[in-house]
Amino acid sequence: MTSEKPWGSEDDWLATERFVMGKFLVREGERTSLHLHEGQSHFWFVESGNGELILEEEQFLIGPGDSIYIDVGQLHRLSAMVGDMDVFTVTAGFIDPADIVRFEDDYGRTNEGID
Repeated sequence: MTSEKPWGSEDDWLATERFVMGKFLVREGERTSLHLHEGQSHFWFVESGNGELILEEEQFLIGPGDSIYIDVGQLHRLSAMVGDMDVFTVTAGFIDPADIVRFEDDYGRTNEGID
């Protein structure tokens, strides 16, 4: 199922109560909110595009072939800088669309679930 986001889109291929596998796209020049999840961890594998990952207080330039693990409670944000970023993702833990705590958001969204 594909969900449109202000920064791109998410496509979930397999979802259970404790596991989601899929892919998301961040359009060039866009970025996700600066946020964390209290019950979910992520493993990302970058397929295409180059960008910047903020993970806690560190910044990383990432691109095709890079993999990232984001633990439960870790603050993170992804910005697509050169080309659209296609990222394969595996999310594990307590899968709940409302499990998001946003600290900054370019699109005026609040903590009321993933929108």
